Amino acid sequence: MAANRLYKIFSRIVAIKPGEEIISLFLFSYFFLATASYSIIKSLRVASYLDTLGANRLPLAYLLTAILTGFAVALHSKLQVKTPRQVLIILSLVFFISTAIVFWFLFPYKWSWLPLAYWIWANIFVVVLMTQFWISVNDVFNPREAKRLIGFFGSGGILGGIVGGEITGLLAKSNVDFNLLLIASGFLIVCAFVVHFVFIWQRKNRPFTEQSDKKAVEKREEVSRVGFKDCFDTVRKNSYLKLLAAGVTLTLVVSTFIDWQFSSVVQNAASLKNNLTAFFGHFNAGLLVFSFLLQILLTSRLIQNYGVRFTLLLYPLILLLCSMGIAIFPMSLYFAILIKGSDKSLSYSLNQSVRELLYIPISPEIKYKAKIFIDMFLNRFAKGIGAVILMLLLSFHLGIRFVSLSSAILIFGWIVLNLKVTGEYTKTVKQKLKMKWERADRVVAEKVDVDYTKLVFDTLDSKNRSSVLYAMHLFDLIKQDKLTPEIKKLISYKSDEIRISSLGTLFDEETTLAPEMDDFLGDEVLKKEVAEILSLDVYKEVMKDYVEKVLAEKSVEAETTKMEVAKAIGMMETHSPLVQKLEEFLRDESPEVSRLAIQSAGKLRRRENVLALIQKLESPLTREDAIAALEKYASRVVGTLSDYLGDREENLELRRAAASVLARIATQESSDLLTWELQDAKQDMLTELIDALDRIRSSKPGVQFSEEIVKAKAIEEIKKYCQILTHFYDSQAKEQKEKKSKELEKELEVSLMNIFKLLGLIYLHEDIIKAYQNIKTGTKESVAYALELLDNTLKKEIKDILLPFIEDIPFEERVKRCRSLLKILSDS
Repeated sequence: MAANRLYKIFSRIVAIKPGEEIISLFLFSYFFLATASYSIIKSLRVASYLDTLGANRLPLAYLLTAILTGFAVALHSKLQVKTPRQVLIILSLVFFISTAIVFWFLFPYKWSWLPLAYWIWANIFVVVLMTQFWISVNDVFNPREAKRLIGFFGSGGILGGIVGGEITGLLAKSNVDFNLLLIASGFLIVCAFVVHFVFIWQRKNRPFTEQSDKKAVEKREEVSRVGFKDCFDTVRKNSYLKLLAAGVTLTLVVSTFIDWQFSSVVQNAASLKNNLTAFFGHFNAGLLVFSFLLQILLTSRLIQNYGVRFTLLLYPLILLLCSMGIAIFPMSLYFAILIKGSDKSLSYSLNQSVRELLYIPISPEIKYKAKIFIDMFLNRFAKGIGAVILMLLLSFHLGIRFVSLSSAILIFGWIVLNLKVTGEYTKTVKQKLKMKWERADRVVAEKVDVDYTKLVFDTLDSKNRSSVLYAMHLFDLIKQDKLTPEIKKLISYKSDEIRISSLGTLFDEETTLAPEMDDFLGDEVLKKEVAEILSLDVYKEVMKDYVEKVLAEKSVEAETTKMEVAKAIGMMETHSPLVQKLEEFLRDESPEVSRLAIQSAGKLRRRENVLALIQKLESPLTREDAIAALEKYASRVVGTLSDYLGDREENLELRRAAASVLARIATQESSDLLTWELQDAKQDMLTELIDALDRIRSSKPGVQFSEEIVKAKAIEEIKKYCQILTHFYDSQAKEQKEKKSKELEKELEVSLMNIFKLLGLIYLHEDIIKAYQNIKTGTKESVAYALELLDNTLKKEIKDILLPFIEDIPFEERVKRCRSLLKILSDS
């Protein structure tokens, strides 16, 4: 009951689902407590350093921090191999609580080296605690869940920063009030209890996470030595992680420049000399108020509505404008506050949230090593790089203006890297998805030679029916160089012996029958003799009279003779007078005669037989043979087939078969004609047209489709899907619902499949089909990655109306979203 009440409260301010409210509250509290303590520690860090050592010695602090953080990371990476994550996080908190109390005890002695030691300790503190928090988030959520919730629990960290900053500003009684460390330690003690509850929730609600965690630990323990080098090699060998690392480096070098500029201006501001701790406390709280509002109100919405790429670019673009402003007004306190405020507020909100999302598709074992190197070591090492560059610039007495221009140049490189990172992110998401199945016709085409198989069966079938047909089928096999020794052996068995042998194989018993072989068939001799006979004028004359006689016969026994002639005509030259008689065999009432005549027409490819072949598309007995024969005409029959396809008074099955033939021909012309017909297609032809276009897209990726027509039809199909769903839901009679449920399910399935096939025509086909298959048959995780792939692939106008109703949500919520979409689509 309490959980339900909590869900109702949370659902009003964040896009939360039932069951997520408890863990979201825990993570919110975790981040709040960690950042509240750090905000106090950070204000003391800057104030004590500036008060004792001054801004000009800040590059030294940056550099030493980078070096010593490397040792801290190496130690942490060794500990995580042998220590469960929960224990490691709590031990880390205990360590920082203890050392904070040690600093509180030592500060009154005012040793000159103490502010530098405290500076380094504070930076290691934030690196370790923040990395551990985001690893916990990665453990709990998949990309879709994180996108919805990251704004909420991320705002907990910003709110913690505000509270910590204001506590510092209000309670600081001197320039450096070290008593505030006791309050920071109190926050960390409570944080340890919250972390304990987070892991209890994981064990109860996400047991697979615990199991995967154990397996990951066991796997890492098998490695003889896992440390800093292993983490470095993990990043070095992965192109995606290298881009992430380069982006983080540039981000923090720029941030180091901004931090120095801000500190220099603040140190020289006369109005702030009396109480730096209070100023930094209020300043940190003030900029975090903006960060908090941005995080809880806009971050998730920006990511969901505009995607990872746009949100990731927003931060450097704003900093670029600010850098140009500080270059123009270098000593202005207002511009210094503006650039520092923009840097930190966007870093804490937009940049941090998106950067953590970029880690989610990476496999856990790689992810943890990468985060140790990038978020723990590189995070501070980049500051060291910035410090070295600053030292060089300051050694030449170059001031704030030149540093700002240098920042602008680095930001341009940062923007380029962000563009590459988001491209690699989409590729990484794709790798999490597997194709569940291929198109059946494509599998058959790749694995089975249908024409060859039919010819072998026809040869076997004709052996007892007609020696003439048998010989002609053999000739076809020889002519196509497909009369292999295995096939020759098979078709040479007596028919009864084949049956007995097959039965023996079926029951895994050896048969004692030793089949006798027919006389050896000389391939080259047979090929030569048949070719010579067919070319003789006397043969043609004899055959002409014979054909006339065959056509005149009406008896049942004449069927075999007609089959022989229909087959023989296909072996003749196209200019032979006998070929003109093929039309009459095509019109024969016997499906067997007609089928062989169709095959002959496909071999000869005479224009005169096209219309007769098209008519054969109506009958299910001859349809497949007619489709295969027309396919061999290729582009020569595209125009004629288009006429039949567009004639709504023509037989429906014929029109559907015509679409199938055009799909098999698969040229740009046939694609254009099918797409054009798609515009005004009625429901009885829609699925066949879409499937035909999908077949072309699957077999010929280079063929282009009209984006305008396809997109309009996809939107129309989305609208239809919503109408079907809401119509069913509105039906009040329970019996009627049960009766129509299967029909509804089928209609929705066909409609959704059509939507994705249409989208596959204008986007990368493999990505769209892979996403569809995983949405239909995948696990919860693969569905989440499929939706994430679509989110990063589709244009905004399409994904805004497609994603809302295919998310993993309750049926009632899906209906509600469909109603909203129908209203939007009706108004547009």
